Order: sequence, then C-alpha cells, then structure tokens
Amino acid sequence: MISKFLLFLRHSFALIREDKLFSAIYIAGTAVAIASAMVIAIVINMLLADIPPEVNRSRTLYVYNRFFPTEKADAPYREGLSSVALDSCYRRLQCVEAATGTIPAYQNNYAIEGEEQQRLVPYEAHRVSAIATDYDFFRIYDLDFIDGRPFSKKESDEGERVCVITDKVAARTGSSTGGTVRVNDKPFRVVGVVKAVSAFLEDATADIYLPYMVEGMDLYPNNRNPLRHGDNYVDVTYDGNLNARIMLREGFTLKDFDTELEPLRQQYSAVISSQLGEKMEWEVDARTHFFHTIDFFRPDGADDQGLALAAMNLMPPAILMLLFLFLPAINLSGLVSNRMEARCAEMGIRKAFGAKRRTLLNEVVSENLVLTLLGGIVGWVLSALFVAAISDNQIFLQIFVSRDQNVVDTGMQFQMFFTPTLFLIVFVCCLLLNLMAALIPSLHSLRKPIVESLNQKR
Repeated sequence: MISKFLLFLRHSFALIREDKLFSAIYIAGTAVAIASAMVIAIVINMLLADIPPEVNRSRTLYVYNRFFPTEKADAPYREGLSSVALDSCYRRLQCVEAATGTIPAYQNNYAIEGEEQQRLVPYEAHRVSAIATDYDFFRIYDLDFIDGRPFSKKESDEGERVCVITDKVAARTGSSTGGTVRVNDKPFRVVGVVKAVSAFLEDATADIYLPYMVEGMDLYPNNRNPLRHGDNYVDVTYDGNLNARIMLREGFTLKDFDTELEPLRQQYSAVISSQLGEKMEWEVDARTHFFHTIDFFRPDGADDQGLALAAMNLMPPAILMLLFLFLPAINLSGLVSNRMEARCAEMGIRKAFGAKRRTLLNEVVSENLVLTLLGGIVGWVLSALFVAAISDNQIFLQIFVSRDQNVVDTGMQFQMFFTPTLFLIVFVCCLLLNLMAALIPSLHSLRKPIVESLNQKR
C-alpha cells in the first residue's frame, strides 16, 4: 500500500516537472482562490474559536440584563447587573462553574505611571484601558501570568487597591509584582504581571485589570437608586454597571442555565418589587458565544440553540467562500481541459491496453489533487501573511473591536491562523476546488473513443 502511494507521488511530481508552466499557473491560481477563502475562514476562526486567553468561549454565556416596571408601558428600563444579583443568583446555580461581572475596557481610560516615575513623555502616552472585574474573571479567561497572581476573592470583594498589569505596561512604567503604580494619581499595588492580550480578543484585552469594587475610580458596579415611594425615598440596589459573563460546567447547556435560573429570577424580581412598591420585572437574555459574536439574522427572542439559525448566520460567509472558490475553478477547469487534450493519445494507448475509464479518472483527479494541495498550502501562507499585514488597519480592527480602546497590543497569535478546524477547512476547500476544476474536463476527455484518442495530436 505504501509502495503504491509512493509510486503515485513519484508519477505526480514527474508530471509536474514535465509541464512546469501548467503546474506553476495551476498552483498560483489555486493559491489565490484558497487565500481568498481562507481570509474569511481565519476571520471566523478569530471570532469563534477557543483562542488563549479566551479558551472557554465554547461554554461561555454572555448575559444581558434589563429591569423595567411591568405596569408602565412607556417607562424607561435600566440595563446592567449589580454584584448583588451576581452573587445571589448566577453564582448559586449548579450549572455555573464561574460567573464574573466586568466593566469593559472602552469605558475605563486612565492615566498611569510608576510610583517614582516622572512623566518624561507626553501625557497621552500614559493612557491605558482598564477592565474592572472580580476574581472569577481569571477563571474564565486564562491570562498568561509572567509573574505574580490574580487578585483574590477577598481583595476583589473588599475593593482593595490592587491590580494586574500587562508586561508592556510594566516595561513602560518600570513596575513589577509587589511594586506600586499610580492610576489616576491613586496608588495601586501590583499583584501580577500578564502577557499582553491581543486587541482582537476584545473581552479579555486591557492594559490593566482592577477590582470593580474599588472606590474613587467612577466604576459604580452597584447603582443605588433612591426612588420616591409615598412621602419617603427608598434606596435599593438592584441594577448596576456590570456585564455578566458565565462559564458553564462541562456537559451543561444554555437551556439548563435558563431552566435553573428561572425560579431565582422570579424570586429576585419579587424582592425588588416589594422594596420599590411597584411590580418590577428582571429580564435575562443569555447568549452563547456564537450568537454573541455572529447575529446577522438573530431575531429578538430567538433560541440560541437552533441549528437552523446558526446555519443561517454562517450562510453569508459560506456563500462568499464558495464564490471565491468557484470563479477561479472555472479558469482552472480550462487549464485542465487543455492538458487533457494534450494527453489524449496517452489515455487512448492505456485504454487500448485495458485500463478502465474509472481508473484513469481517479488517477487524473488524484494528480490534480496534488497540485491543488500544493496551491492550498501556498494560499494558506498567503492568507496568514495578508491578515497579519493588515492587522493594524482601523477598518480591519473594527471587525473585532466594537469600540475605541487604548490597548497597546494589536499583535496576532499563532492559534488565530492554525487550528484543527482551519486545517479541515483548507482540506475541504482544496477538495472542492479540485473536483470542480478537474472532474468535468476529465470526464469529457475520457469519454472519447479509443480510436479518436489515438489519432489526437500531441
């Protein structure tokens, strides 16, 4: 079996050397087609795959919260979650492994400097983006700690002035674990230094990470809303400024989360209604990472578990990929047709000596598959180089970064370009392109009678 495979490879490469111009044009055409399709595949991979530090995307839920009075149709609603709701509801669920609240980096733009550092460069050079979060953030997002540790539950709950900074911020400020940085002129103790996260991983990227319970940083994780009730004001904490991120335990789904949360949601709504003296509703909209990221056709209230809806959302990029493959396949098909005309006499002789049409067809398709795979490898490399080259382009960044951030790293990781899924996509693209380009002209040529093939000019 191995000897036959090696013989086939030797024969295929002999044909490539025999007609170098055809082989070069075929590989180049394949490379351009695969590169075009792979740019889309790489973008989708960057959006959806489990890429460090967002290694738990496949079991992360993005929870949107809304509070509104049910008896006032035109009353304004309040969005966001408080740490009270996070602790009393989400963290009590059996299906939840970790639940974190975050105030995203685009909302927190601070000035930072080392404890003893003088501002030797313009002020704007010290601007950083900060994610305000809690201890569970570091369980959901696997940040690469170069030194130190994440802040603890105690430090997070009590709002201690501690922080985790990136290696680039550490180098810029001359700070390290155990030292102090001044954030908006307030001292923060550095408990850990992490490798900077690429801006393309929007939920985990920041220059500095600090507890949202720390005071004096305009974070407001728990909005206290004094509301008029009769002659008195009722001070109630129910909504907040937090975005909820939930990591499910292995084996649990969004449906399990919704089912287990429902009684707690009703109970929490009843407590709020009792405290405010009017009926309040807490609406929870939890989405999987797929529908958090890609929601071209997601109607309000749609079930995130629906495969038909997921397929519909992936249809536009899939159609675009097929177009990138189909149009070059037409040109490649013409090349294969011309080559088959040149090999008609060879095919006629082999048929005269008893070779079956099916055997010859398999051989021709296999030979073209070798060329297509070579073109696919070149195309994959070209697509990776192209995406890396435009990674600093603002239009490209807007695909991944929904709002302006002051992050210092727009680099790209190897996992963005290579995963088992991407390898499978490349192979399938090569297979489709090969079949479209080689099958039709090969069938047409091999259907000719033996006499006609033998009389064909070389």
